[in-house]
Amino acid sequence: MMKLGCCSWSYHRAMEAGRMDFDDWLRVCAEELRVGGVDIIAEQMPQRTKRGWLDVKKRCTDSRLSIVSLSPSNDFGKPSEAARRREMEKLRRWIEAAFVMGAPCLRIFAGWPPEGQREALWSAMVACVRQTARTAAQAGVTLVVEPHDRGGFLADSRRTLQLIREVDSPWVRINLDTGNYVEPDPYAGMEASLPFAPHVVAKIRRLGPDGEERELDYGKIFAMLRRQAYHGFVTVEYEGQ
Repeated sequence: MMKLGCCSWSYHRAMEAGRMDFDDWLRVCAEELRVGGVDIIAEQMPQRTKRGWLDVKKRCTDSRLSIVSLSPSNDFGKPSEAARRREMEKLRRWIEAAFVMGAPCLRIFAGWPPEGQREALWSAMVACVRQTARTAAQAGVTLVVEPHDRGGFLADSRRTLQLIREVDSPWVRINLDTGNYVEPDPYAGMEASLPFAPHVVAKIRRLGPDGEERELDYGKIFAMLRRQAYHGFVTVEYEGQ
């Protein structure tokens, strides 16, 4: 049976405006939405120390919320080796956080190379993901790479699956965001990716008056998930206005 989660990014406008803080969001997830899990955008946590991570873990346990994924930001598309090393070091710290918090997955990005350098920097990006996976494996944390359109390395399922093949590590999988593939049939791309996806993010961008998402066909998506016997978390990420 699939399980429902909520991503903290869904409430980023309220948090940034001061109408809600991180603890308010956890309360809403547990008491109002009554979801089973949370996907935490790492930078939204108020304390980025071991003590802070343990406090969040305890709060989630008491609220009966599973921490589905911890989601920091990173960019392996930077043109200099030194900059890419800094990105790996940043992720090393977030791997430690995921281990402490008991998060099974750490969402990462392949990155956004400068215009015209995607192919030239591809191998360097793959090497960064592979090296980060070695660190993650020591902590028992699975890296889930999120496809990302708008100029990134992974705009479609073909390139995302190519990365999975080239990295060739059981510790690197796909964070399957339903709204990020740019290709003629994104639903076919999602289905091809699903065997490598321990976590699905349900993007919500534009709701109609009946509460239905207008840009994505969730009837088709959930039929696909059932067909593939997916029984992990489906985490809602609201990006509408």
